[in-house]
Amino acid sequence: MATQRWKPVSFYLKLSAITFFVTVLSVIFLTAAGMATAVTIPLKSSLCCKTPARFGADYEEMEFSTADGLTLSGWYVPPQNEAVIILIHSYYADRRQTLPVAEMLYKHGYGLLMYDQRASGKSDGTIRSLGTLDIPDLKAAVDWLTLRQKNVKIGAYGCSMGGAIAIAGAADVPAMRAIAVDAPSPLQWNENLPQFSLHDPLSLPITALYYQLILLRVRRLPPTGTVAAVQNYGARPILFISTGQDGEFSRVKTYFEAALGPKTHWNFPDASHCTASGAHPQEYEHQLVNFFNSFLPNE
Repeated sequence: MATQRWKPVSFYLKLSAITFFVTVLSVIFLTAAGMATAVTIPLKSSLCCKTPARFGADYEEMEFSTADGLTLSGWYVPPQNEAVIILIHSYYADRRQTLPVAEMLYKHGYGLLMYDQRASGKSDGTIRSLGTLDIPDLKAAVDWLTLRQKNVKIGAYGCSMGGAIAIAGAADVPAMRAIAVDAPSPLQWNENLPQFSLHDPLSLPITALYYQLILLRVRRLPPTGTVAAVQNYGARPILFISTGQDGEFSRVKTYFEAALGPKTHWNFPDASHCTASGAHPQEYEHQLVNFFNSFLPNE
């Protein structure tokens, strides 16, 4: 009977290293793929029960077509002061999320255009894109508005991804005179770099792959980064709003510093992401309305 020969220690070390490497790669890929799938599935809803009628506005249901043939649904409230604000909701929401801010603006005579982003609410679409496909849709909304309301002055408001869409979309819309953004999101993965820590070494490759897989799913090249979008927006007025004292505040401050035109940065240190309008409604309304009053109806 032949004697069993044991393999050298180096063989087992190499096998362990290969196993570890393959396991790490598998964790990175499966985590990123799961995240990319979760954020791109549609979020359709019937929009029951909440409309601009809750604050006394006469509104109409409206629809407009995107450049690639989708139909997006929304609400339109005509202005009393010749200015309309387009309100863009955050990523995990629909147009109803913008109703509290819409009420603030409505009380001061502003018209309102609130629409569901593609694959959200009642709008067409089979995939959400973390903002990539939504950026050109702002121009389509403006085109509908300028046909519906002659000689209108147009502004925009958005929170989180809605804020990033507002900035990036407005760059190609000269009619957009002023925008206010609350905690605009990063549009490229490398804009998240300050958040990474050596205590979580896998977060960087997972996030980088996650963004690339989303682009692969939506079949698009990377959008402009948020900093570049701020610069492309040019010398038009912009109001930045942030909350907290660390990550979000620092990111928004970076965007503020990149802005080229009249700009303001207002921070609510004791509020959390996109909650300042509810935590400090009077102060939030005052800042928002004063900003738009400075550059729209009184221009």
